[in-house]
Amino acid sequence: MKGLRYFIVITKRAFSEAYLDFFAEHGVKNVLATQCRGSAGHKILEYMALEDCEKILLSAFVSVDKLHDIKKGIINELNLNDSGNGIALTVPIDCIGGKSALKYFAGDAALPEEDTMQEAIYCLIITVVNQGFADTVMDAARAENARGGTILNAKGTGAGFTEKFFGVTITEEKEMIYIVAKREQRDAIIRAIMQHAGANTPAMGAVFALPVDSVEGVRSLAED
Repeated sequence: MKGLRYFIVITKRAFSEAYLDFFAEHGVKNVLATQCRGSAGHKILEYMALEDCEKILLSAFVSVDKLHDIKKGIINELNLNDSGNGIALTVPIDCIGGKSALKYFAGDAALPEEDTMQEAIYCLIITVVNQGFADTVMDAARAENARGGTILNAKGTGAGFTEKFFGVTITEEKEMIYIVAKREQRDAIIRAIMQHAGANTPAMGAVFALPVDSVEGVRSLAED
């Protein structure tokens, strides 16, 4: 949708209030917050002398004319580019269902008529698996050079529907794994996830990818 992006920030949970205040100052009021955790195993954390800190995923719909100032602010004021402070990305919006929903997501901001879309260099790979299989997904993704991921707990509501059509019992407790990767890596990562955690495995995973038109934070990924 012209003039609007879905803006996602994954950062330390301790930074939640600072980010919410920052968004409010920039006129972004409807921010959704989801608790999550990083994907690094305890051995990796110990080797790198890092703490297993809790994460939060903040998401909001942002007008493109505010994106530059917001991205500049989270780097300069909230130090997003510092090691371990998180990642931010924007996802193009294809459609929003009606004026009421648009007002709910975007507020009263006037959206610009012109919108220059950047070519999607990155993608957001999202995998949904049965609870307890997030590490399986990450191991498969890392084998194809994925840098890391974020894990969210979720609850499925379609277990009966799935059982009816596939003839298997599906647990309602789910894990969602978000992985930001280069677009050229997408197919290899998805194939690896499907092989090790797909529908024909105990993980009963499903995976899809969304285009990402900008990435901030995680300096090594952005500089590549």
